[in-house]
Amino acid sequence: MRGAGIFDGDLLVIDRGITPQPDDIVIAVVHGELTVKRLQRVNGAWQLAAENPNFPTLPIRDDGCEIWGVVTHSIRRHCGR
Repeated sequence: MRGAGIFDGDLLVIDRGITPQPDDIVIAVVHGELTVKRLQRVNGAWQLAAENPNFPTLPIRDDGCEIWGVVTHSIRRHCGR
């Protein structure tokens, strides 16, 4: 999620009480695996879009995909100790 300013090692604050809306960054469970992606609606279909071009956009289907929560904040460590 580099394009969204989220980097490896960042801590994410997730709100499970917020209803996800298009363009939110969400935590999703896809076939039992957690992923961080941007929620999008394209031509009436929902998808999970990566902000990093090295990762694919995933269509949201009823089989094996659940939006777990909305990312509200990220925390990054600046001291290496």
